[in-house]
Amino acid sequence: MPFSRERIKEINTEEISHSLLTNSEDLIVVSTPDTVMKFVNRAYCDFFQRKSSELIGTRFFDNFSEERGRKFKTMIQGLTPEHPTNSSTHRSGLPGNEKWILWHETGIFDDSGKLTEILSVGRNVNEIVEMQEEKDKLLYTLEAFKSAIDTNIISSITDTKGVITYANDNFCKISKYTRDEIQGRTHSILNSGFHHKEFFVEMWRTISGGSMWTGDIRNRAKDGTYYWVESVIMPIKDNGGVVTGYLSIRILINERKKLEEERSKYLKSLEDMLFIVSHEIRKPITGCQGILDLMSENMISSGAEFTRAMDYLRSSADEMDSYSRKLNEYLERNIMNANR
Repeated sequence: MPFSRERIKEINTEEISHSLLTNSEDLIVVSTPDTVMKFVNRAYCDFFQRKSSELIGTRFFDNFSEERGRKFKTMIQGLTPEHPTNSSTHRSGLPGNEKWILWHETGIFDDSGKLTEILSVGRNVNEIVEMQEEKDKLLYTLEAFKSAIDTNIISSITDTKGVITYANDNFCKISKYTRDEIQGRTHSILNSGFHHKEFFVEMWRTISGGSMWTGDIRNRAKDGTYYWVESVIMPIKDNGGVVTGYLSIRILINERKKLEEERSKYLKSLEDMLFIVSHEIRKPITGCQGILDLMSENMISSGAEFTRAMDYLRSSADEMDSYSRKLNEYLERNIMNANR
């Protein structure tokens, strides 16, 4: 029901102020200089789940921890007519249901500068503080992740044209270029000349199409030394799915490439040995066996000594044939194992 004109005239500033304080969503307390509460609004009563009659006449800091009470007393002593306000954020409320409250304390002084009352206004900032705590945790996690990457991973970011906009510490350490020398250049500064042009054409076709590319690349450092990296390049996309840049993550694989090279050399030596056994050893053995067969067929009688000599030669040739077959099988098995 709207107020009559006469009622409006009756409402004074004190009534309006009291109504605003009572119905405010902020926690509001008016206390004496020795912190005895004279007024508590509805929000304060609801927050602490107590009636105003139970709170008025008690000390303001009785509803807080002992530490908070000490800080509150110290704060009051610091209030002066020149500096009448103070702010602090701390957890308030019933055990198990505490919230972060931003408190503003204002000292009210008389004309002589004597503190007469303390106005305390508390605003629930629990959501803001918890969001900030989550943000701080996330930032800490990201910093830890960045530190781990900088220690173990070579990473960089480029625009869509391949121009480097960011290179981490490990990138600079391995490439032996400073960050100023790297940024604004493309990765062609590291081109070792080892890979064919088609290798990079296929890489760019993949990432510009929005897909991830993986592969091993041999780079050339500033001092002319070569190093191998296993690379993963991922497109960076905006909310519309449009590629705006590329993130590259790499790990050094020099040791792996060295082992692969040694394995390749070992495999080549086995293949060479197999060729020798198959062609340069088994071929003359097979020839000897054929000649012995012809001699046995065309000679009817040759005496006991000649027969023993022939038997010895055949036995030796058969043994050599058996040994060469076993060696051939051994080499073939090793080649198969090396290729796995």
